[in-house]
Amino acid sequence: MRALSALFLLLISLAPPAAVEAQDPGPVVFSELMWMGSEASSADEWIELYNRGNQSIDLAGWTITRVGSDGTEEVMLTVEAGSIAVGETYLIANYAPDSDRSRLSTTVQFVSAAVALPNTKLLLRLYDAAEGGTLIDVADDGTGRPLGGVTEPPSSMVREVFEMPGTRAEAWSTASESRGWRSDASEKGPPGSLPPRLQPAADARATGVSAMTWSHVKAAAGDRQERH
Repeated sequence: MRALSALFLLLISLAPPAAVEAQDPGPVVFSELMWMGSEASSADEWIELYNRGNQSIDLAGWTITRVGSDGTEEVMLTVEAGSIAVGETYLIANYAPDSDRSRLSTTVQFVSAAVALPNTKLLLRLYDAAEGGTLIDVADDGTGRPLGGVTEPPSSMVREVFEMPGTRAEAWSTASESRGWRSDASEKGPPGSLPPRLQPAADARATGVSAMTWSHVKAAAGDRQERH
């Protein structure tokens, strides 16, 4: 894992500091972000991934990077082990549900103290475990406030359109429902599951999704940057 992270850091350091959009989100996408934390702790943050593809995917070695306000991209975390079945979610949280700093009451597949999401200029990228990393999906655009979610009451940023690049404002909304929280929680969002309106029928699984390799990302950076 250390060698993989070192490789990512090397490649990131060679790339131009420009926001790059994944034109075609891959089979796994960012589906929900709790970037503002909860009433228990501002660090009670989590990231939800969703498998919109047509086969189970091994997430071991997959990496999530965070792009700073100065355009510098850094590895935030690397998934150590785990898989995500078709139509299912994978929750990555800063705290386990039994922590007194967490308000969650749902299964967390991966707990990592590295989860830290900025409240402004949010931009995350998801890479698979291929050598050099393949860009699978992007969340937010790195400009201004996040494209969804609010702080009062803490309400998550929910992906509404999985086929649309995650850098577009139309792809996101602010959670309006509450599920997966402790009984006394006022937070909104459905951590660990999709909102019912977004759950696909069994015969409507995505096919033919694609992704961008890191070399394509570097080639595209600098001449294509979308802002909203």
